[in-house]
Amino acid sequence: MKHLTYFLFFSLVFTIGLKSCSVQTSNTNKTPKIGTTYQGGILFYLLQEGDIGYVSGELHGLIVSPSDQSSEIEWGCFGTRIKGANRTDVGTGAQNTLAILAGCNETQIAARVCDELVLEGYDDWFLPSKDELNLLYLNKDLITNFGDFYYWSSSGYGGFNGWGQDFFSGYQYGNFDEYGYGYVRAIRAF
Repeated sequence: MKHLTYFLFFSLVFTIGLKSCSVQTSNTNKTPKIGTTYQGGILFYLLQEGDIGYVSGELHGLIVSPSDQSSEIEWGCFGTRIKGANRTDVGTGAQNTLAILAGCNETQIAARVCDELVLEGYDDWFLPSKDELNLLYLNKDLITNFGDFYYWSSSGYGGFNGWGQDFFSGYQYGNFDEYGYGYVRAIRAF
């Protein structure tokens, strides 16, 4: 082991002397842990078999922004039916967000706030689906900075309303009127 260490050290010195450095360690393939800072936010979920976007042998998951994007904002355009934002599964938040934006031109809505977010160089943030939001709730103690508030999901309820979740009780509401106000926390997939 001692000879291997010397060999690696001298190989590194020699390579640096040629102005070309490439160092690889066996620790580079470590799986990041839930609750750690990762790719612009905090990792809160690693995709599992059966999740949309899961690929066997590849690392994919969901990241949440470290703070809320809004404290009191509408889900969508009041009185306007939003089509195509009805998926609740993990992996559907981005699709729902795009459907909300296609059906509502208002600027001060939850989906638009997430869509326009640029954080740490990442601009692919979206409003979480109902199931993605529940995963946030289940991991909120590892993520921190969540209040005991009502947070919006991108999943519509009946075309006019949005699903949301109370981060105090964990209860998910599907009949919370879209004209009501809720908190927003953006997520992104990797």
